[in-house]
Amino acid sequence: MTDINLTDAGIPQHGQLALPLLQVIADGNEWTRQDLVVATLDAAGVSQELRELQYGTSGHYAAENRVGWAKSELTRARLIESIRRGVFRITDAGRTFLADHPAGFTKADLEALPAWDEYVPRRRIRSGDIRIATTGEIDDHTTDAQTPDERIDDAISEVEEDIKTQLLTRLKEGDPRFFERVVRQLLVKMGYGREGQLSKLRGPGDSGIDGVVDRDELGLSRIYIQAKRYADATVGRPAVQEFVGALATRGAATGVFFTTSRFADGAIEAAERVSHDIALVDGLRLAELMIKHRVGVEVDRAVEIVRLNEDFFE
Repeated sequence: MTDINLTDAGIPQHGQLALPLLQVIADGNEWTRQDLVVATLDAAGVSQELRELQYGTSGHYAAENRVGWAKSELTRARLIESIRRGVFRITDAGRTFLADHPAGFTKADLEALPAWDEYVPRRRIRSGDIRIATTGEIDDHTTDAQTPDERIDDAISEVEEDIKTQLLTRLKEGDPRFFERVVRQLLVKMGYGREGQLSKLRGPGDSGIDGVVDRDELGLSRIYIQAKRYADATVGRPAVQEFVGALATRGAATGVFFTTSRFADGAIEAAERVSHDIALVDGLRLAELMIKHRVGVEVDRAVEIVRLNEDFFE
């Protein structure tokens, strides 16, 4: 049994399950999600009784959920990878990392890996935040300084950060046509045109433009779209300049450039210096919009927070 710490309920913390998961998948085989969950809990010595514990009335099994979080963190660090839907295997980086950390590792060790921030940059620190921690620094008493409402907000933010990473991973693994379809669906959900009004431009002279959406029924106001699905590359100035040139050729005033990666400083500067109205949507913003407008995601469960009704007692 792996030497791990347990919560008060006797279930391993999700961070403590990352090592046994990585050890299990290090056999080089392809693992389905469910088989990986079972094997990880077996390796961690989690009893069947503990595996059946659920979160309140949610119907979600706590132990399985924590293996899922461990899997997400290892995927984000590129120590394991999804080779197709619901199937995972270890990466070369994962083998090296496991060899370097045979006795265990912390989340700070994962965060120190270059791949950790590749998909989703670290959450921006707001001036109103109560706590500010640098990478690798963990304050065991941070929750003591927070109200229950603040802890709930932090938990929701953590879940959404993980979903952003998963969204971008799936978009980068898909083909370019699928990415363009996602962008078009997102625009419809955002209120730009209606389903069926979004046209694809694929033909001679269409370089720099992937689609167009009519903002009104007569087509008097149009938004031109560019969608670049990059796994690793940053979008540079030339790509934005090509987009601007394509807009100018059509006499267009408005365009949106979507990418799964990031825009280089030169690309942002190029968009800001032209007379056209251009919006640059990088991977982080794209994932945020997909969550907000429920594209590629669904509500898992809703939690109601009650408060005292002062009017009732007057």
